[in-house]
Amino acid sequence: MKGSKILITLGMIGVLAGGWGVFWSKSIHSYLEYKNLLAAAEDSLKDGLYEQAIERYQQSLSYSDDVKTYQKIKEIYDLYYAEEPTAYVRNCYINDMSAATAAYPKQAEFWQAEITLYMEGKNDSKAYAAAKKALDSGAKSDELTAVYQKLLYEVKLDYQLFTDFKTCLNGYITVCDGDTWQVLDGKGDKVSSQYRFIGLINDEGEGIYTNDIDTRLLDKKEVTRARFEIAVQDAGYYSETSGYVPVKMDDKWRYLNAEGEYLPGEYDQAGSFYNHKAAVLQGEKWFLIDDTGKTVSDNYEDMKLDLYGSYVQGGVILAKKDGAYHIYDLEENQIGDFSCDDMDICIDGGLIAFKQGDKWGYVDVEGNIAVEPQYAGAKSFSDHLAAICDENGYWGFINSRYEQVIGYDYLDAYYFNSDETCMVSAAEGTYQIMRFVFE
Repeated sequence: MKGSKILITLGMIGVLAGGWGVFWSKSIHSYLEYKNLLAAAEDSLKDGLYEQAIERYQQSLSYSDDVKTYQKIKEIYDLYYAEEPTAYVRNCYINDMSAATAAYPKQAEFWQAEITLYMEGKNDSKAYAAAKKALDSGAKSDELTAVYQKLLYEVKLDYQLFTDFKTCLNGYITVCDGDTWQVLDGKGDKVSSQYRFIGLINDEGEGIYTNDIDTRLLDKKEVTRARFEIAVQDAGYYSETSGYVPVKMDDKWRYLNAEGEYLPGEYDQAGSFYNHKAAVLQGEKWFLIDDTGKTVSDNYEDMKLDLYGSYVQGGVILAKKDGAYHIYDLEENQIGDFSCDDMDICIDGGLIAFKQGDKWGYVDVEGNIAVEPQYAGAKSFSDHLAAICDENGYWGFINSRYEQVIGYDYLDAYYFNSDETCMVSAAEGTYQIMRFVFE
C-alpha cells in the first residue's frame, strides 16, 4: 500500500517536472525567437531596409510589448520618412504611431509624431483630435501643449464682407453689406430679412428697422410693434424698462418711445437707459439724465459706454475727470486711486484695457493692474480673449494667461462673443466674421 503511494507520488513529480520542462523549453525558444527578430531588425536597418526592419520590430511585439520597441520603430520611421517623404510612408508611420499611443497613451513622443504627420498631410482636424486625446490621456510635454494651443486657436474667416456692423455680443449682429442691412445670430447665420437700415438689437430681439415705407420697432419675429414717420441715421438699444430708444436724426440724438414721443433735449451722443438713467454728450460735457430728460449727475469730460450703450458696465462707471480716467461706483464715488490716459469698455466684469503714456495694459474693476502697459493698442477681454495691436497697427489676440494665440494679421479686431465668433477687418473698409476652425 505504502509502495503504491510512493509510486503515485513519484509519478506526479515526474509529470510536473515534465510540464515545467516543456514550459521552460518553450520560454527559451520564444526568447531566442524574440532576440533573433531584434537582431534581424538591426541587420535590416544597417542595410537601409527600413520597411523590413519595422516589420521585424512589429513581429517582436508579440513576444514583448515593450515601449523601447515602439521607440525604435519611431526612430526607423524618422529615417525612412526623411528619405521618402511620401503619403504612403506618412500613412504607415501614422498607423504605427496610433498603435504606439494605444499601448502607451501617456508617452508624448508618439502623440507628437502622429500629430505632426497629420499636420504635414494637411489634416488639421485629425491633428486636433489627436492632440486633445493625448492631453486627455495624460500625455505631457511642452511641444504637445504648444501644438494643441496652436490648433485650438486656429481661425478662419467667413467669405462674406460687411462695411458696417453693430452688436451687444448678445446673440445678435446687425450687418451692412454696403447696400442693405440684415440681422445675424451670434454664429453668423441670417435671422432676418433685408432692410435699408437696422439699429442695435436688444436682448429680446427688438430693434429699430427702416424699410422702403417708414421706420419701425420690430420684435425678433419681425412683427411691427410701432411705426414712425421719420428717417434715422442711427439707432441704439431699445430699453423696455424706460420705453425709450436713442435715435440719430439730422446729426443729433434724441430719445424716442413706442408712442412716437420724444424726451426733451438733443445730444451729440446718447447712450441707452440703464436703471432709468442714460449718459449723454452735449457740447463738451457728458452727464446722466433720467427718463424724464432731467440732468441727474455731475459733468464729465468723457463717459465710456459699453456695447449696449450703457454707462454702467461690470458694476462700475468709467469716466474722465480733471484730465484722467477713473473707475467709479454706481454712486459716482471714485474707486481707489487708479487713473490713466484712456480706457476701453468693460465687458461682463472682465479685465479692462487702459492706456498710460503710449502703451496699453489691463486693469480690473477694482483698479488693480493685471498687466502693466506694454501693447501699442489693446481692447478689453471678452470670452477669455482680448485683441492687442503691434507697432505696425496690426491686431491679434491674447488669452486669459496673456499668451498671444492669434497672430497680428488684422487691420482691426472687435470682441469675441459667447458663440466664439468675432468681427475683424482683413482689408480696408470691410469686416468679416472670424471663427475657430475647431469648435
